[in-house]
Amino acid sequence: MHMTSLLLIDDDAEIRDLYGPFLRKRLFDQSLPRRQGDSLTICEDGTQALEVLQENYAFDIIICDYCMPVKNGGDVWNFVRKSYPNVPFILFTSEEFQELPEFDESFQDPRHICLKKPASPAKLLQVITNVLSESQKE
Repeated sequence: MHMTSLLLIDDDAEIRDLYGPFLRKRLFDQSLPRRQGDSLTICEDGTQALEVLQENYAFDIIICDYCMPVKNGGDVWNFVRKSYPNVPFILFTSEEFQELPEFDESFQDPRHICLKKPASPAKLLQVITNVLSESQKE
């Protein structure tokens, strides 16, 4: 049975406090009984996320804000696409996707999604579930 490991990156504490517990409860409740190894890692900014990713953590999906201080979502994406090209990436942002220079043709893969904020926790969960089910088919 496949374990699910998520990485959520957002510098907004309200976002982390809203989506983190919701995802932990809903996503992992869907796979009852809870499997050893299911996890949700939450990072407060791109710098912290890059440190976690450089420690070779294997994530099934990464959910990342774009507009963060020091290292933004584009910096995280550039690292992920080089180091973990098969990991689905959800860009979860209020920015206009077309205006983000790091997200070029390299982002054109059905496993990579740009989800516009604000989106309900249920909508984010739906996108994550869809992406994970597609990834597990491959």
